[in-house]
Amino acid sequence: QISCQEIHKNRIQATSSLGQSNRSELTSLRSVSNMDREKLGKALMELVGTAILLLTIQVSVGMGSDLAPLAIGGVLITIVYAGGPISGAHYNPAISLAILLRGEMTLHHMGVYWVSQIAGGCLGALLGGVLDGGVYSNVALGKGSSMTQAMLAEVVFAFLLCFVVLTVATHSKVGGNHYYGAAIGLVVMVGAITVGPISGGAFNPAVALGLSVAKGFDSLNYVISVAIADLLGGAAAAGIFYLVAPDQFSGAAYTNIV
Repeated sequence: QISCQEIHKNRIQATSSLGQSNRSELTSLRSVSNMDREKLGKALMELVGTAILLLTIQVSVGMGSDLAPLAIGGVLITIVYAGGPISGAHYNPAISLAILLRGEMTLHHMGVYWVSQIAGGCLGALLGGVLDGGVYSNVALGKGSSMTQAMLAEVVFAFLLCFVVLTVATHSKVGGNHYYGAAIGLVVMVGAITVGPISGGAFNPAVALGLSVAKGFDSLNYVISVAIADLLGGAAAAGIFYLVAPDQFSGAAYTNIV
């Protein structure tokens, strides 16, 4: 026969086990909730950062400012520093593709970033047009330039941008540096000054698509060509980075780019 004391003891043990199980489940739910919030935060950072970039492009270019490249490069530097600790501050599908090929992103993660970047690009371009009094800009083939020249310009500077991101923001030997944002912003500024008159100087599918959508899908065929050229540049950057820094693909490298 089981004594009353033993029955009481068994009840206490059962209650304790149940309490521990409930606490474990609650901890698991909180962990999942925190992970979901972190993923949402990264996606929102990409959306907001890309929107700020496109707003700056739309207003500065729409006003015909000669200092537009400085404004664009400058705002990119600031939002890269702002968003770097949160999402990695890609703001560019070509960069996200390069990071994927670098081995630091999943395909699903890249897809979420792409959606956020393109949505942010459209939002920023629309808001910029409103601020600019209804003037909407777009990337366009430069006067006197051929399609081949324009696509080559986009591939080269998208490659340079993505390669700089890989080297200054993902290489294990420069982890924690404070110059990555400046390096990234300066590439865009130099590219806008150098080949902007040739191709429109997008170097970013979200820029090209955002401006086109805001202007009623203007020059969509050219914009799609620019977006493809930029993605090719990003893929080429990952390939060259693999050749020049093969040790970074060993699995031992550390990066905070995502």
